[in-house]
Amino acid sequence: MKTTKQILSILLLIAMILTAASCGSGGDKKTVISDTTAAETAAEEEGEKEIPDDLPAADFEGYVFRIGVTNVNSLDKQVIVETETGDVVDDAVYTSNVMVEERFNVDLKALIVAAATDVNIVKAAVLAGEDAYDLFTSHDISMGNVALEGIFRNVRALPYLDFSKPWWPEHTVDSLTVNDCMVLFANYNSYDNLYQTRATFVNMDIIADYGMEMPYGMVDDGSWTLDALFGMAENVYDDVNGNAERDEEDIYGMSTTHSMYATQESFGITPIIKDEEGRLIFDIYNEKTITLVEKFYRFLFETQGGHVRKTDLNKMFVAGKSMTLFTPLSICTTALRDTEVDYGILPMPKFDEAQDGYISGSTARPFGVPLTAQNDERLGIITEAMSAYGYKIIRPAYFEIALKDKYSYDIDSKRMLTIIGDNIILDFSYIFSNYGGFSWTLMKMMENKTTDFASWYDTNYPAAQKQLEKVQAYFDRLADEM
Repeated sequence: MKTTKQILSILLLIAMILTAASCGSGGDKKTVISDTTAAETAAEEEGEKEIPDDLPAADFEGYVFRIGVTNVNSLDKQVIVETETGDVVDDAVYTSNVMVEERFNVDLKALIVAAATDVNIVKAAVLAGEDAYDLFTSHDISMGNVALEGIFRNVRALPYLDFSKPWWPEHTVDSLTVNDCMVLFANYNSYDNLYQTRATFVNMDIIADYGMEMPYGMVDDGSWTLDALFGMAENVYDDVNGNAERDEEDIYGMSTTHSMYATQESFGITPIIKDEEGRLIFDIYNEKTITLVEKFYRFLFETQGGHVRKTDLNKMFVAGKSMTLFTPLSICTTALRDTEVDYGILPMPKFDEAQDGYISGSTARPFGVPLTAQNDERLGIITEAMSAYGYKIIRPAYFEIALKDKYSYDIDSKRMLTIIGDNIILDFSYIFSNYGGFSWTLMKMMENKTTDFASWYDTNYPAAQKQLEKVQAYFDRLADEM
């Protein structure tokens, strides 16, 4: 149990987060928007915090709720923090954890797994019939691969999980559900779901130097599209060192690598979809995919504003050499934390104006409930509670630390974050791709510098079809067991 001093500290942190999330703060680099817009944003956020989780009272008598976490990129700290550190995000995770522990009399514990053993440790435990973990999270595709071996339970069969609540991203839930079964999930019980979410970063000084304005208004009216972005970026080029060569001392409209993970998903292209009967089918050989490949190829290789690096996706932007960048929000608390770049944040653009809303592709580390985990009531209640408190406490704290006070940002970007955070997709096609197949279409075709989609499709179809049949067979067996 926590001491009175610790509980008071937690309540103070909650008050600080709620106050910060509903108020714009000063700073030389921040652009002030109208009081009306700020008030509307604050009202929306305050309303979200009042959404009830509808969970019943329960006392689990000090049960140690064990969460297996791979020891990669400090993922454990995104789930469990056992003591206050003074960092607002760490302390928000700690506070969220304590709220769950105090309310339901449990002890949340992260059981850290060495990267070398990764998902094999949960697989071994389940095959041995050992109840070793209540939840387990690891690398995205690794989790997909081990799930197909029957290691995890169907979380849709657990009680108390309310997928209509905002802490269950609709795009992700819909994507990961087949035959009314979902064995992996990604939501707000870890801020990795935000950390790994893609957004568009914009160097505001370069925008101004080229006589352009930040396209916040385009986002608001639905005209922030791929064509709009490329139209702004394609003519941005400055031979800074005057050597008449396109090198990394120059300034570009966009610098990227071939490895544009979670990019095609943001344009509504998900290679595997469900047909009218719920069967998994490919939806990749179409005019939209071909057009997407051609647009990226033209911009990256046929305009002066496009620039492709082999490694280090973020380097050029952090150095102030790129006007725009597609990258995860994690850059804010990593590569950008000490930069002098004055940046703004936008959602990923739409494919075109016909696209229904902005979509934020993610490579979040998903969670699974091991087959041997016990007590459905406890599993459901604690998972839902962690998700709800994560949404209400950790999410605003992460947004604050990433984009407010400590880091350069303008207040409009906070408005954009609402759009980014409310439309996250961890795509089924990617999770169950086994490191290949059509989820890698845009990345691999840009790496090969080709627009010949027909040849790409023909080459990759046999392996992709074999993987699809394996995935379908697994979900069919799962449905039969319900």
